[in-house]
Amino acid sequence: MPNIFNPVHSDLISQIKSPITDPKKEFFLPPLSVNEVVEADVLEKISDRKLAILLKTAKILVDSEIPFKGGEKITVKVEQLHPKVILRFMQNEKKTEDSKISDYLKSYRSNPKALHDLFMQLGKVFNQESLGELVSHLGKENVENIQNILESLMISKENLNDKLFLKNYIYKFGYLMEKGFKNAVNKGLVKTANLNDSSQSLKGLLIRVSDKLKLLAETRNLPAAEKLSVFLNSSLKTIESHQVINYLFQEHEGKYMFQIPILFPENMGLAEIFIKFEDKNSEGRGRQKHKRVMFLLNMDALGDITIDAKIAEKNIGCILKCKHNELRNFILPFLDELRERLKDLEYKVDYLECMVDTDILKKDESREFQGLFAQDKVDLLA
Repeated sequence: MPNIFNPVHSDLISQIKSPITDPKKEFFLPPLSVNEVVEADVLEKISDRKLAILLKTAKILVDSEIPFKGGEKITVKVEQLHPKVILRFMQNEKKTEDSKISDYLKSYRSNPKALHDLFMQLGKVFNQESLGELVSHLGKENVENIQNILESLMISKENLNDKLFLKNYIYKFGYLMEKGFKNAVNKGLVKTANLNDSSQSLKGLLIRVSDKLKLLAETRNLPAAEKLSVFLNSSLKTIESHQVINYLFQEHEGKYMFQIPILFPENMGLAEIFIKFEDKNSEGRGRQKHKRVMFLLNMDALGDITIDAKIAEKNIGCILKCKHNELRNFILPFLDELRERLKDLEYKVDYLECMVDTDILKKDESREFQGLFAQDKVDLLA
């Protein structure tokens, strides 16, 4: 699986003392060259950061932030020879990546509605009154840009008629900042624009502010900055967990899932939009013609509503389900307007119905989407 993210690891090991003297024999630093890859043995842990290792035939004392244990065999690459030897630990990249992806999946499943909470909190955190003196350090423009992009990411009365909302949401949220997910999305969902300007996405803006906080921490002692930095790290992990699950779903099952906040006058709801392309093994030709889209709407006033739409070229069929007959009676008058709007978009409406179903998401037709989030499938890579 190709890298989606490029985390920074403390993987440098440096020589801090020239050869250890052995009672029976002197061991000198063996001949080494820059970029050479060498096998080494960890002999013992001297202290929290100091290790004794056997490099070729030499016993040397090294400084390392990686908590190796005595008896481990490691692979290192020679980064530098003078004025001291610098080695880079060559990690098992596949194992590290699988572990990181599994961590994102577990994070998502521990709180599937974390994105809803994130949107609620971001709006409160990123206003000038809450930030106080931090505004001048972070940049007023950055704070305003975050506020503006948050508004554009919510389904509201102002953007309800935006035909490109979903496409813009995917871009502005930050799904496409990493090449791996951008390529996956390009296979069938949307053709993306140039993504070099990360300041146009929520993730890019949060990373920019996070970098400013790191620089600030080096020069100033501001508890508010430290607290905000912790919040941003958590926020970025929430965003990245959604990137990861979508990347995996697309690669393995040809599906996508997007959670989008819905702004009501007094509260915020959440829409979960599932998209499946019927021919996931095709080269993209069949993907654009046959797709299934499922909306899961969760709203305090109306309860749970599912919308299951099947699209074949310009033909569309759609079934809405709700849990109470009173809600069905409320929805029915709007279906005629929806039918007319679909016709204006040159769709032929095969069927458009609303029915009562007390067991939403328990039927066979929606089980394939429900299975994506089964609690007993935490480790998808096992």
